[in-house]
Amino acid sequence: EMEHHALQAVHNEVIAPPRAGHLPSYKDKSVETGFQPACVGMRTLHVASDQLQSRYPYPEPTHFDFTEPTVGFGRKNVMKTADVLRILLEKGADDIPQDSEVKRANVTMLLEPLLDTMVVGDTTINANIEILIPLLKDLLSDADPVVRKRSADVLARMSSLHQGRQSICEAGCVDALATFLEDQESADVRIAAGRALLALTQSVDGRESIVGDQPPADRNVITRIVTALLRAAERSGPVATPELVEPLLEVLANLLQTDECIQLALDSNLVPFLVHTLRRRNHPTPAMKCLVSVCGSPAGKRAAIEGGMLAALCGLLASKDAGERRLAARSVLLIAADEEGKRKSIVLVPNLVQQLYEEDHDMYMNALLAVRSVRCRPALACSPLEGRPPGVGGWEMF
Repeated sequence: EMEHHALQAVHNEVIAPPRAGHLPSYKDKSVETGFQPACVGMRTLHVASDQLQSRYPYPEPTHFDFTEPTVGFGRKNVMKTADVLRILLEKGADDIPQDSEVKRANVTMLLEPLLDTMVVGDTTINANIEILIPLLKDLLSDADPVVRKRSADVLARMSSLHQGRQSICEAGCVDALATFLEDQESADVRIAAGRALLALTQSVDGRESIVGDQPPADRNVITRIVTALLRAAERSGPVATPELVEPLLEVLANLLQTDECIQLALDSNLVPFLVHTLRRRNHPTPAMKCLVSVCGSPAGKRAAIEGGMLAALCGLLASKDAGERRLAARSVLLIAADEEGKRKSIVLVPNLVQQLYEEDHDMYMNALLAVRSVRCRPALACSPLEGRPPGVGGWEMF
């Protein structure tokens, strides 16, 4: 017996009749004609549409459930998913069974098309962004930690464009994200909130919207971020999250650009944490980026000097990683701008001299400028025989 043509290697998807008559013909008295006259239903023998309809019948129609998530690529489908989420928020858990699972699935489907930058651009037009951002802010306070985590992921995607960052800051989502840095229920929520803040602060306009001079900027968020950082770095605690330390250090490195912001971080005991982190070589690159930002103000330089930061930088100047050596030299350069920093940086000169032979231009310039900054101290400007600091060899070459 002949198998159905769909199971054979050769298909007959043409207007011509199939090679084997495995289907009844319209000329025969069969179920197709219902023993009616031969002309009934015979528009054309073996029309392609008739063949496909009989060989591949459509499945039985199913009832459409508006809460069932569908992949939406484009501004219309993203907003349709947002409308479903809004309906789910307005209705209680008693009205829709398994409300939490439905919201999880729809937030996931909302995130999937936003991985495309062009879709993010379509979604951030004024008519859509005014609806979507308040919805995401409401989802951040949902009882389900998975919904909160994925809502923070969506905010991170929306932060890739200027319109999205502006709307997120104006809607007050930054305070909500800073609050969830210490979420007691889920570490994934804390990490997602930290990454969303990092995405917001990677641009100049995002930093200005968070800690700038114009509303809705609020510099107190720095205190909350530093507090969350210190609690996340604890060895044991209710919100101990080692994976959150590096993103928050990057966030602080981006935000600490003014004296007021740096002073808020100093008041929250950021420098002792940086000293401890660099001595233990934990997250050295983001920690030194944060240190460079802190040393941008005179108060930050003095706090670093008094906290023993130069001793921690001494070993990093001889690190095997080129990026760490470059950042360490940059930190020494900034600290040496202070008179007390010049005096205490003398012990670092031999390691700085080694970087003068590096091929990396940035590393060479950082080391050279640091040495010249230390050399500018009046007590060291004398001749080698008169005032060379004890215990410092090779100073004659300068």
